[in-house]
Amino acid sequence: MSANKVGLKLVGISVNERVLSDREAAVLRALVFEYISTGKPVGSRTFVQKYSFSLSPATMRNIMFDLEAMNYLASPHASAGRIPTDKGYRYYVDSLLDTYESIIEAKMNLREDYLKREIQLDKMLSSITRMLSSSSHYAGMVLTPKTDFAVLKHVEIVPLDSSEILVVLVTRTGLVLNRRVTVSEPMTLDDMHRYSKFLTVELGGYSLFDIRDKVFDKLRNTLPPGNDLLVATDIAQLALANLDEPDVYVEGIENILHIPEMIESEQLKSFLRLVEEKKLLAHIMEKCLERDGINTLIGDEIAEEKITGCSIVASSYKIGNRSVGVIGIIGPTRMDYQKVVPMVDYAGKIVSDLLTKMSK
Repeated sequence: MSANKVGLKLVGISVNERVLSDREAAVLRALVFEYISTGKPVGSRTFVQKYSFSLSPATMRNIMFDLEAMNYLASPHASAGRIPTDKGYRYYVDSLLDTYESIIEAKMNLREDYLKREIQLDKMLSSITRMLSSSSHYAGMVLTPKTDFAVLKHVEIVPLDSSEILVVLVTRTGLVLNRRVTVSEPMTLDDMHRYSKFLTVELGGYSLFDIRDKVFDKLRNTLPPGNDLLVATDIAQLALANLDEPDVYVEGIENILHIPEMIESEQLKSFLRLVEEKKLLAHIMEKCLERDGINTLIGDEIAEEKITGCSIVASSYKIGNRSVGVIGIIGPTRMDYQKVVPMVDYAGKIVSDLLTKMSK
């Protein structure tokens, strides 16, 4: 399968770096898998025995030495076995492309039937975050869509007091926005009903972005001067003046606290900084929004100061052909990528399908 088909991020080989031989590549993949499974540095003798390599322990040590020299492996202590570096994990994740199709239907408790019953966007995204967390045993995360992308379904204006009204905006995905608007003159209930009906007819079916960008201007050019429906247009424009920024949901922080290496001071600080500083996490996830398919950020690839020992597997989800949000999983660099990568991809496709159907 091609890299473009699943959208995995590939890291190029520098001109001064030789390509791994088939034997070196097989050893590296097996060693990373072993370390992910056990969390213990891998020694040459037991490794040869367990994986049935037709090599002597001495030859295996030489291969490991070469892989360490090329920065695919590291030795935590002088006499210990080897562990993967971020570069070693990257090679392993990219090699999953070879078996990706056969594991796309990953075993996970992602209850699609349950998600279909959710009629509100925020509840559906909250549910998918919990499902990703419980299925992966790491932390699930979702970046909600920008409100601009929501398609308006219904507008209702209700009274609050003599100088203030509440504009209720209902989108096709079930998102409900309540906006207080101050009015210069009291409005009758008949006016509110008429304005609500007018705005529902004229604005329904457009995204909030399109409404702000062009529909308001179209209405003003269509309505004659002095028409009181211009007041309804002004009210709607005020209600949509400041739309909500995307939010970030995170579930499963307690899962991370059960992973031995994540309890170490620096790794735990990095993880907690990621999940507690929502703006930082939103910034990282928004970068993933720019690319289709699966995005993997391993260790230093997160490219944020003071973030170490963590990895992110994320996928954008769409409404139609437009990417609007991101779902993913955060965990240690020793993450079970073979399970997590197809899980996130599968979940992204389900969410895209459901949101596209909800928006019609």
